[in-house]
Amino acid sequence: MRFSDLRKMKEETPAAGERPRQEVPRPAVEPAAQERREKPVPAPPKPEPAAAPKEPPPPGPEPSRRTHAAPPKEPPFQEQRAQAGERYSLLMQETTSFIKAVDRPYTEKYQSVLGVCAMVAETLRTNSAFLSCVTYGTADDYLRAHTANTVILALAMGLESGLPEEELGLLGFCAMAHDIGMTGYSDLYSEPGRLTESERAELSLHIEAGAAKLERVVDLDYKVKDRAIKIVLQSHWRPDGTGYPVPADDGETDPLAQIIAIADAYEAMTHQRSWRQPLPPSEVVKELIEKEGHGFNARGVKLLISAVSIFPPGSIVQLSNGETALVLKTNRGLLAKPLLEILLRSDFSESPPELADLKDHPLISIEHSISLEELSRRNPKCAGRLEVSRWWTDW
Repeated sequence: MRFSDLRKMKEETPAAGERPRQEVPRPAVEPAAQERREKPVPAPPKPEPAAAPKEPPPPGPEPSRRTHAAPPKEPPFQEQRAQAGERYSLLMQETTSFIKAVDRPYTEKYQSVLGVCAMVAETLRTNSAFLSCVTYGTADDYLRAHTANTVILALAMGLESGLPEEELGLLGFCAMAHDIGMTGYSDLYSEPGRLTESERAELSLHIEAGAAKLERVVDLDYKVKDRAIKIVLQSHWRPDGTGYPVPADDGETDPLAQIIAIADAYEAMTHQRSWRQPLPPSEVVKELIEKEGHGFNARGVKLLISAVSIFPPGSIVQLSNGETALVLKTNRGLLAKPLLEILLRSDFSESPPELADLKDHPLISIEHSISLEELSRRNPKCAGRLEVSRWWTDW
């Protein structure tokens, strides 16, 4: 049964009418009782004057009763999406400015980046639609959207882990800096085909190049700078000894580097590159789960799932009623009950614009995710519109 049919049934079902209120007859008053009421009652004797009591101490605060306040009601999704777009635009502006600034001999961008990261973290706390912005890509240069999206994902994971504000700020800054060395290798990452072994080896040098660029950030305290350089150098290294570059010592990987590594991998796999199509977000989550404890830190993978769920925003899904839908945002604590936009009816014809929140429809469930290619086979027009909508445009 379609969501539109369910709503129609609710509208047509008459509400049960209320029973008319009946007047309850007042009981008759017995005569004896009436006489007792009318008989005057003698006044009580006056008490002996007593000593004035001591003034009681001023009342203290009443003992507080622990209550669990209901979470504030979220504004309509369209309002959330509009605010999310505005905040993403600010993040994209700062990202573009930072990538350009670190190619200069010196720059003062640390405090500016911290301010934007604080805005991102606060928006993630208050606007559940903001996470859906990580589906955007930038057609002119993938690096801009990749960097901005990695910042959002890393901070979402940091919030799930309960990091203090100072650590969240450093996490956001290092996420923005993790690929800044790529600017010197744009000719390689823009090539349309797969890179050769020697080209991949050359491209892997962008990590050391990016770490060296952090020396140019003059408003970054030297103690924080040393740790930030270490985090950037470790952001492409894996716990199982794969990745690059090989660490200079056998010390433990910084926890912030592990978060950035997973955010970076998830973002890259869910977005198009010059040599491949994007993978469905839910399939990427599944692949990362399979690599727990091998290619990726198990705790970090769990943080990602807590942040994006098992059907992340941007997933195209097949529903149990036969309809095809797009995941718009997750509902916290409900891994498989997100807010959806219905794309196709069960016969693959296009559906009129309609939102459906699965937490309000317990009988409808997600059966599996589908790729953009499969959606294109079902309805090329719908797939084309969806693909175009995923490219970010600076207005």
